[in-house]
Amino acid sequence: MKRRQFGAMLATATFSLGGVSSAAADASAQETEPLEIEDVSVELGDATAMVGRATFQYEGGTMRLQLDDWAMQAAGKPVSVGRTRIDVSDVTPETYATVRAGMVEAYDGQSLSPLLSALADADANPESGLTVSLGPVESQGTLLADEIVAEGTVGSVVPDGTRDLLSGGGSLSALASLGAAEWSSLRITRRDATFLANDVTMQLDGTRFAIASPGGTAEVSGRTFEFSDMALDIMPPATIPAPHVQFASKVRQLGAEGHLTLSAIKSAAADSGVTVANTLKALKSAMFELSFGKVTENGKAVVSDFQTSGTVAELMQAVRKEAGMEKQADDQQDDEEDDQAQDGPLPKVAVVSSPGTDEQMNYVFEVTGDLENLEPDEDGGAAVDLISETDGRVRVEGTVGTGDDRFAFSGDLVEVDVPDAVQIEISER
Repeated sequence: MKRRQFGAMLATATFSLGGVSSAAADASAQETEPLEIEDVSVELGDATAMVGRATFQYEGGTMRLQLDDWAMQAAGKPVSVGRTRIDVSDVTPETYATVRAGMVEAYDGQSLSPLLSALADADANPESGLTVSLGPVESQGTLLADEIVAEGTVGSVVPDGTRDLLSGGGSLSALASLGAAEWSSLRITRRDATFLANDVTMQLDGTRFAIASPGGTAEVSGRTFEFSDMALDIMPPATIPAPHVQFASKVRQLGAEGHLTLSAIKSAAADSGVTVANTLKALKSAMFELSFGKVTENGKAVVSDFQTSGTVAELMQAVRKEAGMEKQADDQQDDEEDDQAQDGPLPKVAVVSSPGTDEQMNYVFEVTGDLENLEPDEDGGAAVDLISETDGRVRVEGTVGTGDDRFAFSGDLVEVDVPDAVQIEISER
């Protein structure tokens, strides 16, 4: 049976395990016992990752890596995933044992290098089924997705060049040479909406990360839409921050020397000045382009040649705004009787703007009493990230750009984190 090298499907998920997992000490070449850890955390700079329970096991020819209650806390913005699972079917005991031994050695030496070598040496049937699922996914108490499921085979999902990438210690040149990863399906479910894309390809094209699908469906509130020729391209910021250029160079050197340890990565990040805050800022400045050839409903065209573009920050804001609006709608429905008892409109208006800059600026404020999110000005105020109740107050975490954000409220304003470039003007309605 023809077999090929694999490892990309585990490379991301086992990164944290390589640094924190403890295992039964003796892992022989034929060891097929499961690995299991509970209640662990890892700090990398100003970020903390926590896992309630992680297991790596082999049963009935299937190799499974599962993380339960995974959470990341960085720059005051938590992200959590209830469960992450990677299943690979038709795996031999020898393949599982090779990867397992690499995990144990990686833990003992606090280095990723043994795990990368094990993944490079392991063989898998290219026809083996591969499923990655995770959910629910939440950020700052807002549901982003109930479940995300991607399915394919090892031969199609694992890009050509993976072996060179792993055996070379994760060099940037090997990363740039990777082929395309092809998934038979990608499904995202969120409340009553389901997005399903078929025959999805993901590939690095120079500095561009390209995702494409020839077609699929989107079900929203009982309606079904069909789409064709979807393309999502994500490009780096116009200027990559100098700390990240220096950090990438240091990591490349560590990989070439076989010294890709967790402590070495921490030191490289600290020496280069890379933090979670400036990394998130750089990622948010990345650009995206999204297009659909056609969207139809019951065979009738709804949209043709749809295209949109912007920054990743704007894309995230749109998702969070939608999530925040749904949460507010749910809260309003739960409190419908109380809402009906209120007398008259909210008397005050807060206008948030950043007149001295076009840069996206984050802000946080709280108000006593009640608050309502008003429509922004026509010049395109940025979306509100999150509106929530905290300590008897209404808390607003938002981002303002070239326009402004407007809110009606009834009590007093409390500025929590408002940069100098952001101003909040209060007036009577």
